[in-house]
Amino acid sequence: MRATEDKVKLWLRERGIAVPRGGIASTPQDAAKLVHGWSSGAVVKALIPTGRRGKAGAIRFAEDASQVEQAASNILETTVNGYVVKSVYVEQRIELAKEFYLSFYLENFPPQMLLSAEGGVEIEGVHLQRPDAVIAMDIDPLRGIRPWDAIAQWEKSSVDASLLPELGHITTQLYDAFVAGNSTMLEINPLGIDRGGKAVVVGAMMASDDPLFAAGSENDALILVDGNLPLTVRERRVIEANRKLPGGMMRYTELDGNIGMFIGGGGASLVQHDLVLAAGGRPANHMDASTTNPEKVTVLIEAILDNPRVKSLLVSWHYQQMAQIDRRVVPIIQALKNRKIDARKFPVVIRMFGPGEAEARRAASELEGVHYLPHGAPLEDGVRMIVDLTDRALQMAAMP
Repeated sequence: MRATEDKVKLWLRERGIAVPRGGIASTPQDAAKLVHGWSSGAVVKALIPTGRRGKAGAIRFAEDASQVEQAASNILETTVNGYVVKSVYVEQRIELAKEFYLSFYLENFPPQMLLSAEGGVEIEGVHLQRPDAVIAMDIDPLRGIRPWDAIAQWEKSSVDASLLPELGHITTQLYDAFVAGNSTMLEINPLGIDRGGKAVVVGAMMASDDPLFAAGSENDALILVDGNLPLTVRERRVIEANRKLPGGMMRYTELDGNIGMFIGGGGASLVQHDLVLAAGGRPANHMDASTTNPEKVTVLIEAILDNPRVKSLLVSWHYQQMAQIDRRVVPIIQALKNRKIDARKFPVVIRMFGPGEAEARRAASELEGVHYLPHGAPLEDGVRMIVDLTDRALQMAAMP
């Protein structure tokens, strides 16, 4: 999941890292208003979570408000790298003495730092034509990057010695931001040195496995899903609970269907999702979880049930992942009872077998209308039943 540049720079600014002044606009007129009082010109950028915008003509320089308005008009509503541009980021232009490249990546172990004395839009060409111009260093996660480590790498790139202290300092700051954001990638291109010799982040991209970069920050929702759709309140609630509560992992992503999916067991969640689609059903969410913490289970089932599109519920786990299933089923039944859900009108299908099964079945029996499949029933049985029952419930609800 990648953040748009405004979010990344907000995150960096909050950590004391120098970034140019900037703002967001969704119309050319609003873009022009942002630059009043600026004397050094502006840069207008497509606000999408992808790189190579400059090569695509989606980054334009402007000298005054009228040029900013024209640049925004040329960029907005165009399609760049597969994204429709709905907003632009207008940033104060900084006069740079030098441009460098710096990035941190976590693709395999160990993570890596890449840097080059030749930053800018041609960095990929530099790497292809002169690989030795890009310096790579493995990062020891326990040690991290210290200023002298960074300076040693910048020295290899033949950077002017007078710039090394500043580059060493900003490199450690950015690495700390990379770690604090639970990031898989942080790329700064260019990393500029202004006329006063100070480092400033001019171009920035960031990706993270964690949709919330800054826990506790008032700007905690920094990621845009698919570049356009903000996280829902329910998705954020699950993410926050996953971060704060102990006992395994849980992920939850909303879709546009009507069948609530409390499913898991590694690949079994993907299989059941596809089986529902193949049977003509429409999942209201996808999820993956390893938790048996009843408190976390409760957060997850409440998020599913709070979705106004949900008209039914499938609870089904892969057999080998059904550790202490009553710790999942009992909180689910309690949530349904708390909401006074009538399972005769709101179909509920449970396919959960293993340790704690007797207690799980006892709890489910207290809610009339719940369909608890026989022990050992295959995944397909649960899927077919929930799709059929959901269709019937919707037909009944539509009758006069």
